[in-house]
Amino acid sequence: MSERLKHRGEHNENQHNDLQEHQEALKDQVEKAAERASHEHAKNIEKIRSTVETEAEAKHEHTAKKKHEKDGPEVERPTFINKELKDLAYQRTLRRTRSKLSAPARVMSKFMHQPTVEAVSEVASKTVARPSGILMGGIAAFIASSFFLWAARHYGYEYNFLLFALFFVGGFFIGLLVELGLYMADRKSKNR
Repeated sequence: MSERLKHRGEHNENQHNDLQEHQEALKDQVEKAAERASHEHAKNIEKIRSTVETEAEAKHEHTAKKKHEKDGPEVERPTFINKELKDLAYQRTLRRTRSKLSAPARVMSKFMHQPTVEAVSEVASKTVARPSGILMGGIAAFIASSFFLWAARHYGYEYNFLLFALFFVGGFFIGLLVELGLYMADRKSKNR
């Protein structure tokens, strides 16, 4: 029986050695194949890159030649945006926006965007609704109205609420005059 165990032990050792040799041989083969593949891969990438560059240059030359034949020398064509084009784009935008609005909002939008209403609104925004006038009108109405309220209470008079509106209008015009004066002074300094 001991002979059989020795025989089996030797047989297992031989199989183990054969298996290790086989694994090492496979490992070498895989490493060589991987090395060859990486070299081939790099060569393929270089071939593809050079082909793409060649094709791109040929396409660019072909396009340039075709354009030169068609237009003659390269000439930039200016794009003109005129009033008609702006109005058309404006009307399309309004139509697209109105389609998303509710019915009452759509009616209000149609009224607000009538040419006469828009013209009046533009003029008013440039003259009447000046921020400097509104600011000065508010400040003047607050200070003067506060003073007159104090005076009316102190001396026993009745305060007239119309005074607030008058002070606001007076302050508004003072603000417009201050803005006009600053504008004129700025123009004079620029002209020198």
